[in-house]
Amino acid sequence: MKNQILFGVVFTFTLLSTSIIYSAANAETGKSATSGGAHEDPDGYYTCPMHPQVHEHKAGKCPICGMPLVKKAGKKQEATKPSTSSGVEIDVSESQLNLAGIGRYTVERKDLVLSVPVSGRMLSTKEIAFQVFESDLSTIKSGLEFSGSASSSPDEILSGQIRSIDNLIDPSSRTIRVTGTLKQSLKRFILDGSFHGEIKAIEKKQIVVPESAVLHTGIASLVYVFTSEKKLKPVAVTLGKKTSSEYQILSGLNEGDVISSGPNFLIDSEAKIRGSGD
Repeated sequence: MKNQILFGVVFTFTLLSTSIIYSAANAETGKSATSGGAHEDPDGYYTCPMHPQVHEHKAGKCPICGMPLVKKAGKKQEATKPSTSSGVEIDVSESQLNLAGIGRYTVERKDLVLSVPVSGRMLSTKEIAFQVFESDLSTIKSGLEFSGSASSSPDEILSGQIRSIDNLIDPSSRTIRVTGTLKQSLKRFILDGSFHGEIKAIEKKQIVVPESAVLHTGIASLVYVFTSEKKLKPVAVTLGKKTSSEYQILSGLNEGDVISSGPNFLIDSEAKIRGSGD
């Protein structure tokens, strides 16, 4: 009898708890849906590219930064037209550029200095065997300079040249053996001792832009080009090699083009707003 009473109490408590949790979850869901829809306007609204939380029903200026508001399409308009920023030109003023911290960069050809970090082991007082990743092979050639230090003498900076590159890749590590020769013998040699350094390479006369000028959308890489003094347009580019602060451009830009040096996510936000609001 006691067991039956205990079971009934536990069952009732469980049922009541489940009911309370379910009701609270439904109430929270309804509240979220209401608060999310309270700001939506099916016919569109005006907003600020810099402050998207601003929603106005008529054109004007942003109450926060003073930039002109642009129209954002509502659900009715979005249902009948695609949302894309591709090819949309944006009107900008010098004050807007300064406010957003956006500068101009003139595209030019220059030497691209690349650095490939490597590690290897000492074969003799002057010979080193490096293991280089497959992805770096297009950069490394015989005759390139390298520098670094051995674990047996970390304070001694050594330099040398790449002498040979194997043609067999290790399938497990996706690396290939590269052999280099030091210009001076290692003072304290340990067979198979480790060596850490970098291989330097220079790509002559390449079209190079700052890393901050490239916007990665997930579908393409974009650079914003000034088509006139006060107009910007997104252009898809093909990226090549990358340094710590620059990208090589394989296609999409020409020498002499004037581009935005970034931050381009602000421009992209406005382009999407303009594209859906036109």
